[in-house]
Order: sequence, then C-alpha cells, then structure tokens
Amino acid sequence: MDEPVPVRRYVVGCLLVAVIGLALALLIRPLIFSLAPARGDSVVTVASVNEVAGAPIRRDVLLTRSYDLDGELDAGDGRVQVGLIIGPSRLGGTAVVNAASPVEEDCAVAIGADRLVDCDGREWTFDGLPLDSADPPLQRFVVDVTDGSVVADLTRPSRE
Repeated sequence: MDEPVPVRRYVVGCLLVAVIGLALALLIRPLIFSLAPARGDSVVTVASVNEVAGAPIRRDVLLTRSYDLDGELDAGDGRVQVGLIIGPSRLGGTAVVNAASPVEEDCAVAIGADRLVDCDGREWTFDGLPLDSADPPLQRFVVDVTDGSVVADLTRPSRE
C-alpha cells in the first residue's frame, strides 16, 4: 500500500546537511588563511600585461607602511599611497617607476607621447632613465611577470 511521503524527515535531513556544511566552511576558512603565505608590499600586483602592452598607465597603490619613497602620501593608519607608472620597457618586458619627481617634492610625473615629464619639464624614458644626464633617474622597482600579472616589489627601489 502507498505510504505517505515523509516530508518532515526530508526537511530535517536537508537542514542537518546544510548546518554541517556551514560548520565545516566556518572551520576550514580560517585554516586556509592561516596556512597561506603573507603577502606584503614586496609582492604587489600593479597591472596586467595586456593593460600595459600598448602604452604606459598610471596607478595609485596603497602600501602597509612607509618606505621613504618619493611622493608618498599619508593614507591614515600608518599606510601610504604611492603613484606608479607601469609600461613597456624599451629593453623588453615591463617597467614600474615612481610617478613622483625625484627632484622636487609635490611634483607629479605625467605620461607623454614618448616620454615621462614632470611639472618642471624634466624628462625621462618609460624606464625611468633621465634624458638629461644632470637629472636623477626615477625610482624604479623590481618587476616580475607572473601568469600575466605585473608584480612589483615596492619595499625598495631597484639599484639597477
């Protein structure tokens, strides 16, 4: 004979499975974050390779603390904001340079047609090298391209 469908049993079973799934998610999520390596200012993804393939772009990034970089702006809570110019290098690859003039404070560097220019007319290549040998180079950062992402170490400017 036909017995009635045990709806209550199915509802209670589904709720029990949902509660167990939620409990597992709440237990596993903190483990994922505790096992993941720390990502500090030495591995900052600043752009994708496709974004900078044709022409340089300007990006502002937020750093966890000050590294005495040119043009740092206080962002509160000990954080600082730094402007970057990311673009193709003339030697191949990608270059990341500071978007602040190393000569004059509060003097931003703008992207020109074929060079970078600050507020006083000083000029640099997209690699941050000065066109006038009397000017200092822009702060450049070590770059690594990983899976199509441009990753920069912003903890210290490159000496090269």
